[in-house]
Amino acid sequence: MNKRLIVLLLVLVAVWSVAIYMLFFYRKSPAAAPAARAGEAVIQPLIKRLNDPDIERFRTLVETSKPIENIFEPYVLKLDRERLMRQALSELEVLPSYKFKGYFVGGNENFVMFSNGIAIPVGSILENRYLIVHVVSFAAVVMDLSTGNLLVVK
Repeated sequence: MNKRLIVLLLVLVAVWSVAIYMLFFYRKSPAAAPAARAGEAVIQPLIKRLNDPDIERFRTLVETSKPIENIFEPYVLKLDRERLMRQALSELEVLPSYKFKGYFVGGNENFVMFSNGIAIPVGSILENRYLIVHVVSFAAVVMDLSTGNLLVVK
């Protein structure tokens, strides 16, 4: 055999040995995990083993029945109207020309009494300028028709 044929056979055996190694043994070893990119951090799931008291506490939380609120049922909000009106009316400007004496409820209308003996129904106009809007036990709210301001008569 000449030298060329021997070199060719050695090269052929080397190529075949590399091919057989690649085919049967190359991917059989455990592969290293690919490194995560800098922008993509992999978050491993957190696993907590529950012990018996935790499971029992969870079971009691799940089993407790909570009353279901009926969202279509009207909700009544109770406010002290006099105290609320007292705070709101304290911020309004006082009408100095009249003094509030009281009010009384008639058959069809509520009447407001002033210090000069005038009794006027709620919703009527006083001096062609002030509209009586609302009455409480200690004051009357009037609206100045020329300016649109709310005033209080105490």
